Formats: sequence, C-alpha cells, structure tokens
Amino acid sequence: MKKTHVLHDLIHSLSKSEKRFIRLNAQFHQGDKTYMKLFDAIERQKNYDEEVLKVKFRNEKFINQFGVAKNYLQQFILKQLRQYHAGLKVNIECKNLLIDIEILFWKGQYNLAKKIILKTTKIAQRYDFFLVLEELNYWEGRIHNALFKLNETYKTALEDSSKQNIQKYLNILQYRELINTAQLMMKESELVRGEDEKDRYNAFLKNPLLTDISLAQSNEAKYNYYVLNGVLYRVIGCMEKSEAFRKQLVNFLEANPHLIEENPIHYIAALHNVLTHFLVNHDYPEFNKYLEKLKTFNFKMPHEKASVFSSLCLFELGYYMERKDYEKAITFIENTITKYEDINTLINIQHSFLLNYHAALIYFNVGNYKNALLWINKVINITSRNLRVDVKAAAFLLNILIHHELKNLLLIPYLVKSTIEFLKQHHLQTEFDKKCLLVLLALSKTNDEKQQQKIIAKNLPALEKLDKTTSTVSDIDVIQWLKHKMI
Repeated sequence: MKKTHVLHDLIHSLSKSEKRFIRLNAQFHQGDKTYMKLFDAIERQKNYDEEVLKVKFRNEKFINQFGVAKNYLQQFILKQLRQYHAGLKVNIECKNLLIDIEILFWKGQYNLAKKIILKTTKIAQRYDFFLVLEELNYWEGRIHNALFKLNETYKTALEDSSKQNIQKYLNILQYRELINTAQLMMKESELVRGEDEKDRYNAFLKNPLLTDISLAQSNEAKYNYYVLNGVLYRVIGCMEKSEAFRKQLVNFLEANPHLIEENPIHYIAALHNVLTHFLVNHDYPEFNKYLEKLKTFNFKMPHEKASVFSSLCLFELGYYMERKDYEKAITFIENTITKYEDINTLINIQHSFLLNYHAALIYFNVGNYKNALLWINKVINITSRNLRVDVKAAAFLLNILIHHELKNLLLIPYLVKSTIEFLKQHHLQTEFDKKCLLVLLALSKTNDEKQQQKIIAKNLPALEKLDKTTSTVSDIDVIQWLKHKMI
C-alpha cells in the first residue's frame, strides 16, 4: 500500500472552485510556473507515488530539489486558500484585519489602524472572539502610547475590558475541560455498565457548570452546556432529559443564525444528535421534521457538505433498518452510499465506519453474505483508535456470523479468540456475549448441520436464561440466528 502525502491530500481536498481560483491566480504569478505541472500531476494520482513523479519530471530543473519544489507548491496553495477563504469565515476575516492593524501601526498610520480596530471589535464582540478582542486591546494600547494619549481613565477601561475577555475565555476553557473529561469517560463505551459507573456520571452532572446555564458566559459555553447535558443524560438512560437538551441546542443555534453561518458543523452535530434520539426511540414524525432541516439547509464548504452527506446516509439507512425495509436500504446503498467514496477523505472516520457497518448488517439480514463480507471487511480495515469500541465489538461479532454463513469455519476459532480478547481489554464482556461466542466456536468444529443443531439445542436453554439486554451488541439477535439454524 502506497503511503499518503500531505501535499497529495491537500490537493485532493480542494473543491472545483478552489482549484479554479488557484489556476487563475497562477497565470498572474511572476516567475517560473512549472510548479503547476506538478500540481496537475499530483491531482491526477489517486494514490501518491513519488517515484512516478520523479520519472515524469526527470528533465525539469526542479527535480534536483524536488522537496523544495513540493514545499513551494504547498505554500503557494495555502496562500491562495487564504485569499479564497478570506470572506467566507468571520474568524479568518478578523485575523486578516489584525494583520492589517499591525502593518498600519508599524507604518505610523494610527488613525486608519484605529478605524479598523473599531470595525474588528464590533465583529469580535458579536461572535465572542475573546482572544481577538484581547489582541485588539493590545494594539489600541500601543497606539495610545505612541500618540502619548494614555491616561488613568483609559488605562482602567482597557484593563477592565481585558479582565472581562480573559474571564469569559477561561469560562470557555472550563467547559472544554468538562467535554474532554466526558469524552474520556465515554471512550470505552457509550453505555453505562454498572451502578458505580452510573454514580460517576451522576456526580459529574452535578457540576454547577452543567446545572446552571447562567454560568455559561458566552455562546460557545452555552453550546457546550447543551451538548454535554444532552449526551450524558442519554448515557445514563434519562431519555426525556436528553431529548429536552438536544432540542434546546437546536433552538439555541437557530435563534443565532450567525453562529451557524460561522460554524455549520456545530449545527450539523446538533441535528445529528437529535435525529439519533428520535430514530432510536421510533418517534418518526419528529425524526422526519428534523431530517428535513438537515436536508434543506444550504451548506457551502466541501467539508460541511461531506459531513451532511454522511449524516443523511446514516439516518436514511437507520430509518430503513428500524422499519426492516431492507429492499429500500439496499437500493439506497447501491445508488447513493457508494458515491461517498469520491469524498472519502472529507468524511468523518466515525461516519465512514458506521456507514460500512450498517451496509454489512443490511446485506447480512437479507442473506447476501458475499456483499456483507465485502462491507464488513471495510469496517475491519479501519483501524483508528478513536472509534466507538461497542460498535467495533458488534462488527467483530457480525464478521464471525458472516464467515459462519459462508462456511469459512477454519477462520472462526481465531476470530472468536480475538473478539473475546477485545471485549476483555475494553471491559465489555458480559456473560451473555461470552456464552454466544463459545457457542459459535463450538459450531465451527463441524460442517455437519445435524451436529450443529445438536450443539445449538444443548446450549440454547442456558443462553436464553441469560439477560441478553446486557449484551454490548444491540443490532444483532444471536438467539434468533441460532433458532433459525434449528429449522
């Protein structure tokens, strides 16, 4: 497998309009333009292959300093992207205005610098850019010093403003710390696995920052307040509270459309969370209402569009699966999901993982085990450590069942062993899961269907006595699968 390369990834992440902008500006760029030949060659490579490039450009001067040429091209692309995106994001606009202010200060153009400071301050205050506000205070102070206008009144006002900015920013950091702690708590599983763990979550939820929204001093802090409560109450099983916070988050963002415009990913995530809730709880009218919001919102950036596309695919598939409408699900996979390969590098790896898993599960449910294997292999090949371990466990079990159906029995002992080790490693193994895996292991020792039925008949009563709701795997009913083998 060929290695990826940052320049290759950067070029392939560009939208058509970004590429057009870069090529247009390259025409007016002074000096040697052979670097654009390198741009075009890398763009045509599906996988980065430096040796092929070196052969192709062996007669070009830059081949003797190929690393320098690549770096030059990368810097040129980034410079063009800065220009292209300057008017698309307010945060980028503010940073560019700060550069203008600094340049004007060093040129002694204080009056113009003060005008830009006033303009930037209004923008930064609206969007809660507290660090930008603090830097504006810094340059305003420098200008007053340069003009010998610093006095006690101004000094006090400047210091008070700085203290407020820093205090509000520290408040944001407090919420970010809570998010990091919550993510670590949920890293092993998004399900509470005992009373001790539930007590930990309940204690965490008593933090004043999570019980009193008036302590959230900015829009970002309020956003994090709603997100944390919505997620954590779901984890401990308080679905009504979770639903309320998820809906409040969507309402909060829709009441502040400028926040959505600046960071649409937050809005996508908010809709994703509320859609997940209504789908799991079979509230289809509410599900369809919020799904329509996701479908009709005009997202502009390629990354945003990729995120929406993968979210829509997940929910469309989830909807068909909940209703067991596998025919529509397969049509959707074949006509829509396969297209996401074109924007694979932009799609959240968690979404990619779940899409592949759900596709495998659907093909398994209709008995198309070859296609199920094709999709489950895509799941297994995603090795990121940041994936949900409970879904990975479900994928490992589904993989075993698929190989059983395909009569690849020699693989089963290894797969069962590795799955048990994975469950133990992540403290996910329950008595039910362990018993299921041991039954599957026993079935792999014979090809004879009658012998397999005897093994099932012997183990099924004990398995049915165990609480299957404790299983890490909720998408696959192993007991029903075993009973089907008895027919």
